[in-house]
Amino acid sequence: MTESPQTTTQTAAPSRARGGASVIALAVLAGMLLGGGGLWLYRSLTQPADQSEQIQLAMQNLARSQQSLQQIQSEFEVLRGQLVLEESTRKGLEKSLLSTQTELAQTREQLAFYEQLLPPGPSGSITVRALEVSKRGDLLEYKVLLQRNAPEGKPFSGRLQFQLTGRQDGKNVKIDLTPSSGPDSGLAESSVEQTDPLILNFNQFQRAMGWLALPPGFEPTALTLNVLEGSVIRASRQEKIA
Repeated sequence: MTESPQTTTQTAAPSRARGGASVIALAVLAGMLLGGGGLWLYRSLTQPADQSEQIQLAMQNLARSQQSLQQIQSEFEVLRGQLVLEESTRKGLEKSLLSTQTELAQTREQLAFYEQLLPPGPSGSITVRALEVSKRGDLLEYKVLLQRNAPEGKPFSGRLQFQLTGRQDGKNVKIDLTPSSGPDSGLAESSVEQTDPLILNFNQFQRAMGWLALPPGFEPTALTLNVLEGSVIRASRQEKIA
């Protein structure tokens, strides 16, 4: 039986319609796949780049922070070193002050003890506390300690006088000695001006030391020290010379 052309046409139309729908569906699916793949590819390409920039930025910030921290640590170490130095200096000064105060207290105690053993005498009197004499070739070396019983006020002004007893040319004689500049007299005499070592000017205590010149051929036996105020002898002490 032969089909009519109309029937054939009607049958082919639904087939073409179904084929077109399939093509469209495939196109849409391909588009979706391509779109999804493109989005994935875009994210794959863009996200690592963004993360790398963020990491680099974070590393730069970290480097700056570390540099600032190092600078702060350096300043801290400098300040701590200065503080340690100041603390050490302060402790050293405190230790030195304490030592000085201790020595001063001991000196005062010794002085009070010696004053009890050797009363200085009436007010205004002068005492020869100590006199040491040593013969050094043609010179005599002396050391003197004087004390004056007087309150703070007008100082004492006077002079030391040394008189030597001995034998010269077979005779017993007594002579006044003159000061010498000591063993290095050649260097001392070349100076412009020499201070008279026998002059006294003190209130309560006076230490004096120096050298005396011996006459040639003189055999000393004793040295007498006089403390003069003008022409008046205020104190006297004698020491034998070995």
